[in-house]
Amino acid sequence: MKIHSSLVVLLLLIVALQLAACARTPPARFYSLSSLDESTHRNAATDRSRKVIAIGPVALAKYLEHPAITTRSGATTLKRSELDRWGGPLGDEITRVLVENMAALVSAEGALVLPWLESSDADYRLQLHITRFDGPLEGPVTFNAAWMIFAGKRNELVASGEISIAEPVEAPNYAAFSEAMSRALAELSRRVAAEIDAVHDAADTPVATRKTGHDDGNAT
Repeated sequence: MKIHSSLVVLLLLIVALQLAACARTPPARFYSLSSLDESTHRNAATDRSRKVIAIGPVALAKYLEHPAITTRSGATTLKRSELDRWGGPLGDEITRVLVENMAALVSAEGALVLPWLESSDADYRLQLHITRFDGPLEGPVTFNAAWMIFAGKRNELVASGEISIAEPVEAPNYAAFSEAMSRALAELSRRVAAEIDAVHDAADTPVATRKTGHDDGNAT
């Protein structure tokens, strides 16, 4: 009887310790990336044709495909906070923000920007391969990627390049870190929007020139 009572007491003690440990564990915090404010929308140019822009695929370095936010504590040392996590897959978050940013930045009137899987007939498609998106918790956030812009149904490569962005972090916490990541994506969006505008202008110029020449020929 004494042995049985001792076992019961021991089990109750173990359960109590486990409950106490669980009670002391703080809840996880979830973060999302933010897009540009609506006030950054450009005035649509009325002399440009409507564009359909597809964003994706966005490929991430494998170490970034983790629900926990990844920071860096050294040149080859990564840290993951199990209590500070992304609200959804980081690749999906990046795609969503780029879609929203590009819709705010491209200058064509009524431009439609979609994730690439939702658009099989896009005028332009942005493809990204992100090799680094991290940094120390106190900053800066480092974003490195290769980008390519394809045009038309044939997916003709019309522009490409590499980009490296360093964005300071305003405070050594995960909320400020995710905000810095959002600002890095905003800078990427501005540069890519300018590239798409330049490609679109270059594609339009020969067409306008040929049309003018044809009209002049008819006039004579």
